[in-house]
Amino acid sequence: MYTELLFCKSKVFVHCSSKSEDNIPGFLLITRDTQQANLDATLTWIPEKELDRAQYDELMRADLQGVGAQRKIRVKKDVVVQALYAAWAFTVKVSSIYSIQFRPPSPSGWWFGSVAIHCNNPSELDSIPVLFFHDNICPSTREKQKNLSKSFDPFSGNDIYWGANDVRDALLEVADLKQTFVDPSVWLVNATLDDLRNFSADSLKRKSQDARKESSAASTGSTKFWDVLDQAKWNLMAKFADLTTKSTNKMTDMFNQHPIVKFVDKHNSNPYVKQILTNPKVQEIQDDFDSAKIYLAKWALGVKEQAERYQTANGLDDSYRRLLFHELGSDGEDVQLTDEELNIALQRSHPLSVNKWKTFFDSEGRLVLTVQEVKDYIFHGGIGDPSLRKEVWLFLLDVYPWDSSAEDRKVLEKTLRDGYRANYKSRWEYREAHLDEDEEAYWLDQVLRIEKDVKRNDRDLPLYKHNTENGQPPSIPVGEDQANEDVENDVWTVKNPHLQKLRSILLSYNIYNNDLGYVQGMCDLLSPIYYILEDEELSFWAFVSFMNRMERNFLRDQSGIRDQMLTLTDLCHLMLPKMSDHLAKCDSSNLFFCFRMLIVWFKREFEFNDVCSIWEVFLTDFYSSQFQLFFMLAVLQKNSGPVMNNLDQFDQVLKFFNELRGTMDWNDLMIRSELLFVKFKKIMDILERKEELNEYTLLTADGNVITETSAMAVDNSLQAQPSLVTANLKQLLSKKIVVKREPPREKNSIR
Repeated sequence: MYTELLFCKSKVFVHCSSKSEDNIPGFLLITRDTQQANLDATLTWIPEKELDRAQYDELMRADLQGVGAQRKIRVKKDVVVQALYAAWAFTVKVSSIYSIQFRPPSPSGWWFGSVAIHCNNPSELDSIPVLFFHDNICPSTREKQKNLSKSFDPFSGNDIYWGANDVRDALLEVADLKQTFVDPSVWLVNATLDDLRNFSADSLKRKSQDARKESSAASTGSTKFWDVLDQAKWNLMAKFADLTTKSTNKMTDMFNQHPIVKFVDKHNSNPYVKQILTNPKVQEIQDDFDSAKIYLAKWALGVKEQAERYQTANGLDDSYRRLLFHELGSDGEDVQLTDEELNIALQRSHPLSVNKWKTFFDSEGRLVLTVQEVKDYIFHGGIGDPSLRKEVWLFLLDVYPWDSSAEDRKVLEKTLRDGYRANYKSRWEYREAHLDEDEEAYWLDQVLRIEKDVKRNDRDLPLYKHNTENGQPPSIPVGEDQANEDVENDVWTVKNPHLQKLRSILLSYNIYNNDLGYVQGMCDLLSPIYYILEDEELSFWAFVSFMNRMERNFLRDQSGIRDQMLTLTDLCHLMLPKMSDHLAKCDSSNLFFCFRMLIVWFKREFEFNDVCSIWEVFLTDFYSSQFQLFFMLAVLQKNSGPVMNNLDQFDQVLKFFNELRGTMDWNDLMIRSELLFVKFKKIMDILERKEELNEYTLLTADGNVITETSAMAVDNSLQAQPSLVTANLKQLLSKKIVVKREPPREKNSIR
């Protein structure tokens, strides 16, 4: 039997003792059986002495010539099986690895680079030795170092290449690796979202603050510090995080006194100083003089700089945190936001990557996580790689069932493509004029409405910009003003292939849902879906699913959007009572100015890429299927101060919110939306408990004897005290999509 060899590195040693003659050379391999998922790939180390000559030569060739995506090699499986029985050898599934620490070698050769592997199961820890990379005798590493030296850039600031870099790159092909904030040498393998949160800058800061309260837990002496640091780095990662962070402040104080650090602090704004200090040759010179102290001094400085960058990028600085807590979390003991709730909302720095997405599925393409866990990633981090959206959105929009296998999805996709062409597109492509003149007039009016909106659709995007047959700029440029005038006057037909597909999808949906017909704004909803998928058939079915929840926004009697406006009014009254009262004084209590934002999910208020990020959060239904109302509430909350302090007329309020377009930070609003929901749920729980208690008190007021008269009195008493817990607000706690359909269309109902 054979297995696929994905990676091979020779001259990887196990150091059995302090004597060099006891060192055991071996090969580090990554293998995977045919048809297996990346999760099932295995990492194996096997001593050279356990291989026969043919096996040894084969692996040496694989190391020197390179393997991977461009060049795959099959080896006999018994080579890997041998690792189960040989002394010091091991084989472990990549999915069982929790973290890997890459300790780079000394630039001057004082120590070898090494790798420490930590498993999810602590019992496996003892079976995996630390691996040392003897790069000076590894042919593939020496060859690569030789090639790299020819293109050496003294001001690049890149780390010195060593053998384990190849291991890390190979693992990135089969797993999701995330570099930890606590120590950049440590990488988490297929980390959960909780792991990523625990190793964030904010987690580090909180643990450091906790450590300061434990004055007796850590010694100020350097010996104690080194013991703790060594244990932290080479023990299980669960212990690593706690012990390292407890020493962070002491370490910073200790090494900030070093002359090199003082020099860097003094000139840290000078780009040349930074380039020099990151230069590998400078590192080598430093190592010759004072290696340990300078390395740790720079390590301490690096932690500080990383913390500042992380906090700036993710809004984790204290001032922003205090602002959010002041505005949203301190209304009283009963509804006060906790540190954990603030941290979860603030930590939105782990976007879903392609590698991470792949780890969610087994060899058959079935999800191995819960749907809620996957949605947690999307809700709190979004989708980092735009190319990944095409697959993820098909799940979010219910085109692909979450419990399907890869084969199921393949079969389903063919069925959906055939069904679209046969049942919907062909019915208007080969349509004959209707004998009923009114019905024919209705259809032609629908086509005209669709074409009019398609022509105007997102023309600033490259995909839709040029109305040419190939979608590319015309050979003879047409002025933008002239093009816009042509659109307004309907003097040109749709030629752009992507605009044509939007037209086809909307016409097909008109056949699919003839009762609703086309309403202005539906093209706004379709555009991002097609932009991401660039597939007519799948975009149609994704749009069908999306309209399942959005149809209520376009009903003829406007009852669906009216329900949402009433719910938003109740929500604003409950969560922002002062703002609600002020809007009432401005004749704006109906929140009419929110109508445009809600009807197309803020499509016209934000940049296109931001809209995609906002929508994928909404589509998770992570907290509520109507989370868009909390996002709208966040807009109101964020702007409540300026509105209450400066505006007192309906026209002023309407103009103010209409002019917010292009000025809002969606990420800040999403953080506020989450905190508002958390606070809302707490308030609802309290109000419902109070109402239950009041009802119970009234029912037992006559000594537990409920007469007809007393029952009527109770009912009248409850009605006299209108409840803040309305049916609309209760529905906000549900993740079930709210569906409301257009009733059957009557003849001649042209809109």
